[in-house]
Amino acid sequence: MKSLPTEEVALLGPIFVNLLANRRKPPLSRLRSIKDPENFFWQILPHAARTFSLVIVFLPPRMRRALALAYLYCRMLDTYEDLLPSVDEKERALQRFIDRFGDPNGLKPAPALDPALTVDPRESTHLLLVNRAPDIDRNFERLDRPQQDAVRRLVRRMGTGMIWSSRILAQQEGVLQTPGQLSRYCWHVLGTPILFADEMQRLDQGLSPEIDDARLRLCATVGEVIQLANITRDLEKDYARGIFYHPQLPAPEGAQREQCIREVRSQLILRAIRRFREFPRFFAAIPAPQISRARGAAMLLIITTYAYYWRASRKAGLPAFDDRQRITRFDGALIWLKCVLSSRAASHFLKWLEKTVLIAFDRCQPEASKRFIWEDGNFDVVKILRDS
Repeated sequence: MKSLPTEEVALLGPIFVNLLANRRKPPLSRLRSIKDPENFFWQILPHAARTFSLVIVFLPPRMRRALALAYLYCRMLDTYEDLLPSVDEKERALQRFIDRFGDPNGLKPAPALDPALTVDPRESTHLLLVNRAPDIDRNFERLDRPQQDAVRRLVRRMGTGMIWSSRILAQQEGVLQTPGQLSRYCWHVLGTPILFADEMQRLDQGLSPEIDDARLRLCATVGEVIQLANITRDLEKDYARGIFYHPQLPAPEGAQREQCIREVRSQLILRAIRRFREFPRFFAAIPAPQISRARGAAMLLIITTYAYYWRASRKAGLPAFDDRQRITRFDGALIWLKCVLSSRAASHFLKWLEKTVLIAFDRCQPEASKRFIWEDGNFDVVKILRDS
């Protein structure tokens, strides 16, 4: 009997960790007790990255560690932004984290956080991640130089973006006032990781990580669609933190506030559906062999994002999708497996998805005409990168 390759055996551990992880109740005591840096790295990943962790572990080995490490660094940046109380404290910590990657002789220590900053189990897991940065950094040392350079670029882009967003939100009392500001916020939070993943895909194929302006704009759009899913899912939670993603918020307490939040959620879902058609175009351009784990990881991300918007639009009362366009968990697993095994199946699914989303947006046009739907604004990701 033919044995599995070593890299495939190594993949089984992270997969089982992700499938069995209870993301709502992280095992903090057990995570704190893990001494081995490699074990800690993979055990904390599903509690830091949620859905993305399962996408990451299905990647080819060379990409898997780099993507996992990059996401954990992004989560650390996000933790400083979430838990530190003042804008000045946020900016100092974020800048120190960026600067630690500027020493060619090795990474400087990451700013530590006081465990008393939170009692929430999930936030406590993120705080533990920050304070175990030396264990995470060992994985940075295992990357080759082009991958390390890509991680440095990601940390710089996301970190400087978070500094920008913390200033804007402080100046505007927690409100993103324009569609350009919303797009820029989404770019810094999730567009930059999408660009990083695209760079890793190119490096894995022996190509230059540089991409043209059109591809860069696609990265920004895909990142915005995914981040709008996070925003619309957590509107109430962020509202309680004083973070608002739309000028219609905040609103007076009571029924008026609930109605306003529902209205904003509907508007942002419509904005995402309008942009979702770029998803198939982005992933269709990824070159891959006939049987491809990288393609499988991409398809998992597409399927879960589409399934979220199907549910969210129905819950919001938007006529975007009908029952025939639903992807159940079983359907999703079957589609995913077919796409892993066949590039033709992946192409067929992407064409179906593009057509379905176009129909969804057309169905929502009468609804959109009744609402205040933001236009694209003046955000240009190419200009943002050139200026930085």
